[in-house]
Amino acid sequence: MEQIKFEYQTVKTRSGQTGYIMLGKGKPLVMLVGYSGNLLHWNSTLIFELAKKFTVYLPDNRLVGLSTSTNEESMLGLARDTLDFIDALQLEKPILCGWSMGGIIAQALAYESSERISGLAFIVSQPDYSYTMGRLHELVANLRENPGKENRDRLTELFFSGMPSIEFRKYLAKTILPISHYIYPFNAAAQALQDKAVANWQVDEAKLKQINLPALITVAKNDWVTKPEASYKLHQLLTNSKLISYPDGGHFFLHHYPEELASQIISFFQ
Repeated sequence: MEQIKFEYQTVKTRSGQTGYIMLGKGKPLVMLVGYSGNLLHWNSTLIFELAKKFTVYLPDNRLVGLSTSTNEESMLGLARDTLDFIDALQLEKPILCGWSMGGIIAQALAYESSERISGLAFIVSQPDYSYTMGRLHELVANLRENPGKENRDRLTELFFSGMPSIEFRKYLAKTILPISHYIYPFNAAAQALQDKAVANWQVDEAKLKQINLPALITVAKNDWVTKPEASYKLHQLLTNSKLISYPDGGHFFLHHYPEELASQIISFFQ
């Protein structure tokens, strides 16, 4: 049986355009990928499980894929890109699910426009980048400039908090989302924008405490990229939140526990 392939499409927004895919049926769920990510970083099992209960939207961040924007070059600017995407598709109070930096984008949007969304989900995210460890930005730049095995292995080891086995890497290759003609590696312009955005973002604890949206916070206890304390801090500040800890898997734990994570998100919001 031939595998279904998703069509990568674009929608014009008031600030430019956003490249994305969508699947499923139900309440809208917008999934925001993290630093250096594109749509191929998502685990297809996770996305397919979520699509059984939600209409899942996977947009690319600005300057990744075919996404462009004239909004300011900041975390608030990236949040406004997301709001522009929501408005362009006329989504009614979607849930935002942010992975790592994607969670900061979701926070920034909730600061300004919490009435436009109905819930928040965080996957190994943080209040700001002061919780980031492991030379992430340097390793991403090294791999982008010199995409050899040594640099790829160093970043893989960081993301998974240990080098995955050959068998698990074969599994990962099978869980890449099948998107037609999607060849958009992370580029220098996107990294410069994201570096600037995360460097200049500082958490506003008072504003976070005022956000009363239901919020699901998930964390891996052995994350080498973001200190697990970051998720504990989010849980402390977001008064209507639930925290779930996974024992291992690192910053990419969703690839180890895709069905469990999908079930937790579905259960929490339904």
